[in-house]
Amino acid sequence: MLTACGGDDEYVPVEETDMEAPTAPVNLEATTVSENSISLSWGAATDNVAVTGYTLYQDNVIVLDNLETTSVLVSDLEEDATYTFYVTASDAKNNESNASNTLSVTTALTPIAFTETLSEMGIFTGTLSEITPAEGVQLYEINSTLFTDYASKQRLIRLPEGKSMEYNGDELLPLFPDNTLIAKTFYYNIDDRDPNLGKQLIETRVFLKIQGSWKTGNYIWNSDQTEATYRELGSIEAISYIDSDGATQNIAYEIPSQQDCATCHNNNDMVFPIGMKLRSMNFNPDNETINENQLDYFINNGLLTGLSSSSLVSTLPDWTDEATWDVFERSRAYMDVNCAHCHQPGGEVSNFDIDFRFETPFDDTGIYANRGEIEARIQSTAPTYRMPQLGRTIVHEEAVAMLLTYLEAIED
Repeated sequence: MLTACGGDDEYVPVEETDMEAPTAPVNLEATTVSENSISLSWGAATDNVAVTGYTLYQDNVIVLDNLETTSVLVSDLEEDATYTFYVTASDAKNNESNASNTLSVTTALTPIAFTETLSEMGIFTGTLSEITPAEGVQLYEINSTLFTDYASKQRLIRLPEGKSMEYNGDELLPLFPDNTLIAKTFYYNIDDRDPNLGKQLIETRVFLKIQGSWKTGNYIWNSDQTEATYRELGSIEAISYIDSDGATQNIAYEIPSQQDCATCHNNNDMVFPIGMKLRSMNFNPDNETINENQLDYFINNGLLTGLSSSSLVSTLPDWTDEATWDVFERSRAYMDVNCAHCHQPGGEVSNFDIDFRFETPFDDTGIYANRGEIEARIQSTAPTYRMPQLGRTIVHEEAVAMLLTYLEAIED
């Protein structure tokens, strides 16, 4: 039997429920990163009906939703900070997809820069002429030093907050983070017999690591010792001081130009620091802030990571320490610090087949074949002939005496 429904029967259609979520967005990536913002993009999701929007999660918290495009700029971020992102897709029924890939991005660090005056660099605190390191600026020493016409030097390093030098298995230079500052101030005591009488500050050379590359700058102190000003040109300064024997010494001190700095610090067309090799800092310095092995101090205070103990690094001999090191070791160490930056593969001087690096086996150095030339040049003051040509105008008498003994000894 058939039963017909009348035309006046009310029909209520059954609405189909959409329970299917979109697919997850794909290939979330950062397209640009600045100090305070990150641009993100991702591949579109699909849905059985339609994708209506995207939701962005930052560190597991929703920061943007109902996004209609597959890219977004995230702003108002802190510099040098790491953030984690992922994206989901939604449809008209608020079905939310699984998350995209998770992406961690670190914002950029505002590059450090040279300022017009030294005081603006923030290296020192208090009266500038007292060259007292500011908070976060670390004094360091090296055990075999560069000769600069008997000038004294204060060596400092400032690492970005929360960053460290990193040991990478090489006992030469560690890895330095961007925005590292290395400063070396050159001065003479007014009277070496009594350093408390004061200093004659001449120059503060500054190294900055900016976006992966080292840059050199120099600040020249004024005669009142109240400020130092950035300058790229070199000059000769008349210096007079009293040495430890009470004799007055007059020096025509040569301040290097920026090009001179690049000459010594260049290797294969890249600029590097010279002094802060780990083996050169692996000793107990005589200063007011460190009373243990310097590398261990760096390790214990979070300034050097990747190295558990100074015992894993060799020590460059102190060329003045006759009790500990023989003349062969001391002479090679002196030449490493004073000569090897130019005389090595990739160095500035290529017309001599000499490699003065301490780690180079003697038979590969070329020292023996060039011993006569070395003997003559270390005793010369002629600007185009002396060795080194930059950094000294007078003979380093104590070092020459040692080197002459060494050059005679290798004859045997």
